[in-house]
Amino acid sequence: MRAIVYVLLAIMLITPASASDWSMFKKDPSHSGFTTDAVNPPLTLEWTSNLGYDTDSSPVVVDGVLYIGSNYGIHALDARSGKEIWRNHTNGFVKSVPSVVNGTLYIGADDKRFYAIDTKDGAIKWTYKNSTDGYLSSAAVVNGLAYAGSKDGSLYALNIRNGEPSWSVLTGRNIASSPAVMEGTVYAGNDRGSVIAFDATSGKEKWRYDTGISEIKSSPSVANGTVYIGSNNGNIYALDAARGTMRWTYSTGANVESSPSVKDGIVFAGSKDSNFHAIDARTGALKWKFQTAGYVDSSPAISDDIVYFGSRNNFIYALDANTGRLLWRNTTGTKDKDYITSPAISGNMLYAATRSGIVYAYSSGTQTTPAATQKVDKTGIPAPTTPGSTTATSDDTSTGAKRIPGFEYAVLILLITILIRRSGSKPPIA
Repeated sequence: MRAIVYVLLAIMLITPASASDWSMFKKDPSHSGFTTDAVNPPLTLEWTSNLGYDTDSSPVVVDGVLYIGSNYGIHALDARSGKEIWRNHTNGFVKSVPSVVNGTLYIGADDKRFYAIDTKDGAIKWTYKNSTDGYLSSAAVVNGLAYAGSKDGSLYALNIRNGEPSWSVLTGRNIASSPAVMEGTVYAGNDRGSVIAFDATSGKEKWRYDTGISEIKSSPSVANGTVYIGSNNGNIYALDAARGTMRWTYSTGANVESSPSVKDGIVFAGSKDSNFHAIDARTGALKWKFQTAGYVDSSPAISDDIVYFGSRNNFIYALDANTGRLLWRNTTGTKDKDYITSPAISGNMLYAATRSGIVYAYSSGTQTTPAATQKVDKTGIPAPTTPGSTTATSDDTSTGAKRIPGFEYAVLILLITILIRRSGSKPPIA
């Protein structure tokens, strides 16, 4: 008995904590953009991989494999090394983000087709060919249905077993917004400025909120009974998820194509005003904002209390989610397309891809990012601002206490230790 317990203890000590999958755009069907997987700055560059093609897609990571679209098609990379596992050619630019569920990748392309692809080898399982235009919207897969919007103005709910539509609804304008799904309702915006809620089973419209004539490229995030979404009229909206009534609106003054992420009562989103905003989720009041030197179209990824995003000045940023303090930044190049789409987090790794097709993988580390990525000076980055106060710029990259990978096993190790002690205290058998 004691020998068995010791073997189990040894296995637990050498086995790392399992990584949480980032399986679709903004991680999950509600588009939370949040994971408990810890990625603490300063980060270390582990690898880069050149897809060889431009991309507007963002990475997802499932079971140690990274998937991303490009103007070639779909790519699968080993998430630990960046080595390509397979690629699948499509007849149109794949600008949407893959959704991976139970060994199948679901994605739409600009060739007017929606694909189901085997993640093992890239083989096509089925293709839906009846949309009349391409896909910019990234699919959310829930309860056997893949929900995705098309440039033909329709929202499709496709059966993931065979690709047949369970239902489709014409909204009247291009849907670039990626649908979010929560508690039996699908939420999406369109280029007419409408935010629409549909019954996930039937496709019946539940409510519609019109923001005006401006396009909605941002995708909704749903949390605590509220839908948060940006608009190209410069506003971020908070709508009651059940009724569609407005709870508050916050103006950034410029297009909001970034899709909000929500954690601990704070809404995080970027804007083309070149700021990254943190907004009280209940009241819509500004908590802080951080100014960059470029548009912020990237949608944020949150690891514990650290928020990551990119801007069009070709930087990735890590900010303290509570204060907006700069913790780390890194450049991804100097060319026009060397700015990232939206980052993903899995395990202790941060993944990002530039529109020029370079995929970056960073890990938590104690050393500064190596020279493989261009280093910049510490000037020109303003401090976060909060209403009524100004904080001095800080380039301190310390983050305080760091979560140790494998900590999740502490309780199990304690239980095994108790078993060891009990086995050693048993009286001899007569």
